Amino acid sequence: MSTTALDTAPDSEARPPRWRRVLTNTTFQVLVAAVAAAIFGMVAPAAASNMQPVAQAFIALIQMLIAPIVFLVTVTGIVATGGLKAVGRIAVRALVYFEIVTTLGMLIGLLAVDLLRPGAGVARPGHASGDISNYVKGDAANTSFGAFLADVVPDNAVNAFATGHIIQVLIFAVLFAIALLRLPMGVTTPILDACTKLTEVFFRMIRMIMLLAPVGTFGAVAATVGKYGPETLTALMRLVAVSALALAFFVIVVLGSVARLARFSLLRLIGTLRRELLVVLGTSSSEAVLPQLMQRLEDAGCRRSVVGLVVPTGFSFNLDGVAVVVPICVVFIGQVYGIPLSAGDQLGLFLVFLVLSKGTAGISGSAFITLANTVAATALVPVAGLALVLSVDRFLSLIRALTNVLGNAVATVVVARWEPDGLDPVRAADALGYRPKNVQGV
Repeated sequence: MSTTALDTAPDSEARPPRWRRVLTNTTFQVLVAAVAAAIFGMVAPAAASNMQPVAQAFIALIQMLIAPIVFLVTVTGIVATGGLKAVGRIAVRALVYFEIVTTLGMLIGLLAVDLLRPGAGVARPGHASGDISNYVKGDAANTSFGAFLADVVPDNAVNAFATGHIIQVLIFAVLFAIALLRLPMGVTTPILDACTKLTEVFFRMIRMIMLLAPVGTFGAVAATVGKYGPETLTALMRLVAVSALALAFFVIVVLGSVARLARFSLLRLIGTLRRELLVVLGTSSSEAVLPQLMQRLEDAGCRRSVVGLVVPTGFSFNLDGVAVVVPICVVFIGQVYGIPLSAGDQLGLFLVFLVLSKGTAGISGSAFITLANTVAATALVPVAGLALVLSVDRFLSLIRALTNVLGNAVATVVVARWEPDGLDPVRAADALGYRPKNVQGV
């Protein structure tokens, strides 16, 4: 995978003119599509609001390939590692990192909403329902941590792939790889070769689909602006602004400090992931770039076994953006209704979130489901207040998704840095500004 980057540069002798390189650059095309979509949404809101299926089709094309790519990358990575001990070590380190960083995210969110009080003076929703099922449809409304544990192991491997349940696919891949390691070399080698070649095929498909990224971005941005208009964002600007400020603080201070301790540049990482982050910005979906993120991180020097385990797990357990924004939204609702939350209440909120955020892992729209479940479980604020957050959730999901993707990228580099030979110092120096030293660890 590392030998075929997402966008390899041509030889200098055959390099096209600069203007042509700019026009054919995916980053430039996505930016132009986003600006054009915003203008279209303001000029013709009725037509623009019907563009959502275009964005959904693009995201569906990506999601179609997520399960097989996670399976193949995980299997080839674990077999290349050569032992169950290394797999367990990577998993434990990743989960410990996830819990520490998401805890810091929650504390930052609570601090921001307590200091800035975005809900003070906001009018209560007049006709909102107190029934949580009006905001969260289906079985997801009753999701619990116990249900998550029961659901995490697939009872049908084919169904895990068909439904795109990342954690189930990951568990199946780990078991498959361990079984493969226990087979004779004559049996393992052809299966591993086939998985490696299939990985290249699926990533070739991803590169083909990414040519449609400007189209998907146009549909998503046009639909958002056309449906909600700028006045929706303005009405609850303080909630969105405080959330964005808290997330920016989290990225700059927390992720920036982690990157410095791990001896790489956060800015260089953002530059390396610029295309993926622009797609997230346009589609408000972190899943839309999961396969590309895996390949980009391996191209940046992270070992495949680390990427294959940390990235899929992180998309369920390391939702940094959700960890920051959900506490802000809960306390915001309390401020709107004039219900002050004491330090004890916020501690209870903190503990409930730690459980429920795992309970909704792998569910579409999990951030709002986590918020709704937290509100219902704590009973600290009225459920009807969810109507206020729902009206701007599209904008909140955008900044959450950006933080989630960047947070998982940082986590992967850090875990790779912890692992012996987990990070290629030459490629990491070029892509991430990595400065190696002789001492192992962060």
